[in-house]
Amino acid sequence: MANTDQLDNDNVFSVGVSSYGGEEVSHDGHINIQDLTIMIEENASQIRNDFLQINRNYNLRILDYLSKEIPDYPTPVEFHISEVTHVTNKHGFQEILNSEGFKAREYKDDTFSWWSLKINEENINEAEERYLEEMFPDRTQEQRENQETFLNKFTTSPAFDIQKSRYGNFRFTFPLNELMEAYKNQKCGVKDPVLRAYKTTFYKQEIMYVVLIHSPEDNEKFEKFPEIESSLLFDYNNDTIIWKAQAICENHEYQLLLDEENRIAETEHIINQFYVWDHVALAFHFNGVLHFPKEKLKESITCCEIDTINLSRSERLSLEEAEEIKHHYTSM
Repeated sequence: MANTDQLDNDNVFSVGVSSYGGEEVSHDGHINIQDLTIMIEENASQIRNDFLQINRNYNLRILDYLSKEIPDYPTPVEFHISEVTHVTNKHGFQEILNSEGFKAREYKDDTFSWWSLKINEENINEAEERYLEEMFPDRTQEQRENQETFLNKFTTSPAFDIQKSRYGNFRFTFPLNELMEAYKNQKCGVKDPVLRAYKTTFYKQEIMYVVLIHSPEDNEKFEKFPEIESSLLFDYNNDTIIWKAQAICENHEYQLLLDEENRIAETEHIINQFYVWDHVALAFHFNGVLHFPKEKLKESITCCEIDTINLSRSERLSLEEAEEIKHHYTSM
């Protein structure tokens, strides 16, 4: 099977219920979307039967999305990210401030702290330029100057929305180098952490590539998972995450076309087409709490709205209510 970062053995998918109560299917290692589609189709019966064993009737809706005829869009797109976020609800926000850090939570018989990439407008603009250089390495200076921006029309999946979140109203944001340094000093005996292609996990429409970050002391425990150096979808270099995003739209409203001057031009697509979307989750492995000074935690917190899908298992606070709570606790 080409273009995968999966394990050498032929593991079938594992199924279960996520911490948010929804059905979750995963495979060890990272698998690109094309090969993942084939594997899901080949193992559909096994996946459905395994869910029946845990009293869940699962219809593999993701196959409906993957089989759609999708208009051309930019893929893959390489993003270079240097900030990460951890979003939580009101209870989690209070707990983080009280414990002065991030507590690892149980997942698949182990404990992790989960973080997402924070992708801003500058990251998108830089990714657009890299995409153009890859597509048209012989562009003239005039073509470069006349090229209208286009990538922000396509980066519409939840992975790019920093104003909303499915996980709560309270967003902690850290420079990746500061988070890695704290983890290195507190959980790795001052040795460099190890990054591995841990899981490809999918839900109804979402594909999550989990990157495991662990202490070198746990190399034997996690040695079956490929190290990131050989990953086709993800890299880590100079405190920067390099993510090769495959499905950036979720809802496709535009089609990628070339105009008469060989420039990229997008045109509105009349019928909206929903598709899968992919993103990266960082799973820091440790026990206990990853500590930060309380003032640093307070400086890192911003508020966001809860998205249409609310996985936070808490009340949906308005942005104004969240800001009031934030002000109350950060002014203490």
